[in-house]
This record gives sequence, C-alpha cells and structure tokens, in this order.
Amino acid sequence: MSTDAARAARPVMLASAGIGVVGASFGMARYGFGLLAPDIRASFQLTNSAIGLLAAGSYITYVATSIAAGAVSVRLGARTVVAAGGVCAVAGMVVAGTAGSPGLLFAGLLVAGASAGLVFPPFSDVVSGSLAPDRRPRVLAAISSGTGWGVALAVPLALLAGESWRTAWLLFAVAAALATGWALAVLPAGDGSAAPGATVRLRPGWFVCPRSGPLLAGALLVGLASSTYWTFAVEHLQRHGGLSRANSAIVLAVVGVASIGGTASADAVRRLGARAAFVLAAVAEAVSLALLGLVPGTLAVALSSAVLFGAAYNVVVAVEVIWSAQVFAARPSAGVAAVMVMGALGLLTGPPLLGALADRTGLAAIFVAGAGLLVLTTALAPRRSATIGP
Repeated sequence: MSTDAARAARPVMLASAGIGVVGASFGMARYGFGLLAPDIRASFQLTNSAIGLLAAGSYITYVATSIAAGAVSVRLGARTVVAAGGVCAVAGMVVAGTAGSPGLLFAGLLVAGASAGLVFPPFSDVVSGSLAPDRRPRVLAAISSGTGWGVALAVPLALLAGESWRTAWLLFAVAAALATGWALAVLPAGDGSAAPGATVRLRPGWFVCPRSGPLLAGALLVGLASSTYWTFAVEHLQRHGGLSRANSAIVLAVVGVASIGGTASADAVRRLGARAAFVLAAVAEAVSLALLGLVPGTLAVALSSAVLFGAAYNVVVAVEVIWSAQVFAARPSAGVAAVMVMGALGLLTGPPLLGALADRTGLAAIFVAGAGLLVLTTALAPRRSATIGP
C-alpha cells in the first residue's frame, strides 16, 4: 500500500476499531440490560426499584474507570487500556449470561460496566496524536456513534436468543471479543511509558474551570435524563403500551440505527455551529422522551420517538466529545474521561432514583421528567463564539 493510501485508510481503520469496542462496551455491556430487562424482571420477579438498582451496577464501575482512564492511558498506552476494557466487557457479560441470581447478575454488570470507561478515552489520544486536525472531529464523532451500532446489533442477537436473556448476554460477549480483537489489530503497540510530567491527575482544580463548567454540568443532566430511555423504554412499551416483545425490541433497534447518524455530527457542528447543534439535539431528545412516555401504545409514535432519541442523543454526545477536545486540548483522553465521568454520574443515579419514583408515580411521569431535564440543558450549550473543529 502506498503512503498516500495508508494515510487515507488510517482514519477509516481507527474509526471502525473505535466503533467496534464502543459498540460492544456501551451498546451491549451497558445498554443491553435495558433491552433484556423485561425478561430479567420476569425471571427474578423484580420491582422497578430493583431493575433500577441492577441497571446502576454497570455505571458504578464505569464511573471509577472513567476517572482513572486518562492517567492509565498515559502510563500504559492506548492498546493496553483498550485490551483491558475488552476483557472486562467479555468477562462481565459471560458472568451475566450464567447468572442464577440477581446478585450474580449484578456482579457481572459491575465487571461489564468497567469496559465503557476504559475503551473510549484512549482513542481520543490516538486520534489527536495520529490524524491531521481537519480529520479528528469526524473520526471522534464516528467513534461516539459506536453506541448506536452496538444497540443495533444487540437487538437481532436478543431476538435470536428468544426469551433466554442469558443466551443473549453470551452472544453479546462473543461480539465483544471480536470487536476487541479488531481494535488490538489496528491500535499501535507502545511501550506504555509516560513522558515526565505527562501523567494526568483528574483533580477538581484541573478539569473544573469557567470554560468546562457548562460542558460538565450538561453532561451530568444529559446522562440523568437519558438513563430513563435506556433503562425503562422497553419495559414501558411492553407493560403500559401493550406492544409485543418483538415490536418493543424493534423500537430499540431503530434507536441504534438512528444513532449511527451521529457519524455525521461533526459535519452538523461545522454547518450549524456547536451551540445550535447542541440545542436542537437536546430539544429533539426531550420530545422523544415525552412521546414515548405519554403515547407508549402506538407503534408509529414509538418508532418516531426512537428515531428522534437515537439521532439526538448521539449528536449531543458527539458535540460534548468534540467540545471536550477543545476545552482540554492539552490532554484529550483526560478531557473525554472528565465528560464521561459526569455523564456516568447521571446515568448511575438516574435508574435507581427514577425507578423508585416510577413505583410511586408510574413510568410515564419519569419520561416527562427526563424531557424537562433535557430542556434545561439547552442553557448550558456552547457559547455562540465557540469554534469546534477546524
């Protein structure tokens, strides 16, 4: 392969590797639980509160590994950290797939959840270090769309498994192993040594500043609101909307397919500006939650909600990732990790709190509450003067 051809292929290979491991860790290891929640509920006779606590399991370790990811990437190198994330995804989902009790399932979700905090930040460093500035936003946006690819693949695998949610977890684990293998083939091997003073310490004084405040606060609120959809959408469609298992799964598959549109988020930011793209996406996501919460029994409405949520959620996340690369330009992986920590805190606290609220008020109410939170995030959009990307 010529030098020019190799340079042209490099962004595609990095994007595909990132999409694969992000899809496995986010779309399956973390969000796969929401897809399987109705069958898990029936198997163990669980309440909304219990489902929320189980869902929170995958976020507990996600928070911890997100905090450590920036420093670990600098010390050990991107390839090693991504490998560790892939192993966590595979091992955790195997444990979940063989779980005979809620406690063992929770343990599997803890291990699987650690993967998400490890696989994304290293790619931010690799992209920043190996690609020209004009190519970075598009590749980062493509990698962030990996969640949608993972969800889109998880749905047919879950349908293939039928009502056996344990088999579905094992199929997810196989997909995660394949994605990890490809990522390790693409990422360059390194000695893992860090330059003097290069180790990142995510102390509050480092990542909380006037420029990063709106970014981090917005990530927290988006995570909190979005946890409603990821955890309870399928449950709400089946229990209160009366949709079949297959139709509710198709709705989630549409979320995944629509999320793939996040690949074009960098172009949307370039054309519309960061502020407009963020505001439009946050409002669209709010509408998607309100639609699903209030009209869960109409398949056409549910599918419209799925399209809106999938596309809007991924645009919001992509803007945050691209924005963080600007705010934390000196250490991109630590910046992405900081944003992920705040989003994870919202995703962690959302399911148990909203699940407890749903036991009292019903699931429809928490979808409306999530929509309200997303509207609030529009006040935290990037400034009009912000320039993201070349």
